[in-house]
Amino acid sequence: MTRVVLVAMLASSVIACAGTGPARPRAAPPIATEPAPPVIPVPETLAFDAARFGLRMSDQGWTWKVLRRNVTRFDWTGRPPKGDRELLYSFYVDKLDEPSAKLLPQIAQSAAANLSETEPCRPVEQPPEIVRDLGVERVVTVCFEPSTFYGKEHPVGVLHAIVSQGALTIAVVLSNDRAAVLPLPGAIGARGTSASR
Repeated sequence: MTRVVLVAMLASSVIACAGTGPARPRAAPPIATEPAPPVIPVPETLAFDAARFGLRMSDQGWTWKVLRRNVTRFDWTGRPPKGDRELLYSFYVDKLDEPSAKLLPQIAQSAAANLSETEPCRPVEQPPEIVRDLGVERVVTVCFEPSTFYGKEHPVGVLHAIVSQGALTIAVVLSNDRAAVLPLPGAIGARGTSASR
């Protein structure tokens, strides 16, 4: 009697398992993608000033705020969606003359020195590929350690002297690393008006 019950139990287990078939592989969980940053309209005054200087400011999650140039030396500040850096923009010279264009590395280094209490690094002329991708004519970059006035939140500074349509814009990236040494549109929140979107 015990043998019959045991055989019946085993048979029912086999029947129950046999109906389910081989285990099917589970579908991979969907790859998490970051949502697109919100489109925040660029303030009209900033868009107008930037266009005069041959730039188009990003509206992909960037938050822009006007500054008082007589206090900060800059016209605008911007923060990206992640808030991992702060940008400072000064629309500096609307028409760069030939002698000033020749002295652009010295101008950039001098501007960086005004934002630091230590000696900035030597100016670097960005290669043609970077300049072309940004859609501008020329970029000179200088790394510096921000003074306590500018570096309250971020200890690393990178200044880009950007020439677009003959105008000179000073863009400063304050962050926690030197990732912004390359003036890529996503890092500086802008691109030249001649660049494709």
